[in-house]
Amino acid sequence: MHRKDFLKRIFQLSIIAAFPVLYSWQIEPFWVEFVQRKLPIKNLPKELEGKVLMQISDLHVGERFDYHFLIEAFQKAKQFTPDFVVYTGDYVNHGNAEDHEKLKKVMGNAVMGKLGTFGILGNHDYGKNWKDLGSSEITCQILESQGIVMLKNAQKESHGLNFIGFDDLWSPNFDPMSVMKDYDASKANLVLCHNPDVCDKDVWNGYQGWILSGHTHGGQ
Repeated sequence: MHRKDFLKRIFQLSIIAAFPVLYSWQIEPFWVEFVQRKLPIKNLPKELEGKVLMQISDLHVGERFDYHFLIEAFQKAKQFTPDFVVYTGDYVNHGNAEDHEKLKKVMGNAVMGKLGTFGILGNHDYGKNWKDLGSSEITCQILESQGIVMLKNAQKESHGLNFIGFDDLWSPNFDPMSVMKDYDASKANLVLCHNPDVCDKDVWNGYQGWILSGHTHGGQ
């Protein structure tokens, strides 16, 4: 192989090797896609049939990117005029004061459901080592100030649909049985759980139904 061909080949291989890094850094995080799925729920009241529930997850507000991108994405999401909206955790990246100030600006433009809006916390909302309870409380306060009902191992019924929300698996507050011990199978139930690994835990008390999660950024 001539030196020119050799250098050309090295350059080609370098481009190929760099593509996954470039994709995960600059392309995939800013690729907004709205995916619509049927969501059949047992015992759902007839008046809720055909209603739209929107799930939004893993905003990761912080220094990694300009938060105005999220506000623009919210504006696009509002065009779907969802009846319910659920936020499934990781609103901030590090849970520091700077993240929280930016989160206030982002959530000032939050997508809200016409019938109800609910949220749960993710591991990043607990700050360093996922153990900062103060950081998680500030995040909750920001969200609740916008009218989002935060479910921390709790349930709340809205218009005949019962939302069950777990606190995060890796947080100090993970205690799903505190709510699942009161699980009522006769209701139209929907579970919000940031980390899908909870599906492998013995905490479900016979629940069979939808579990909406985040955490893996679409890689469940």
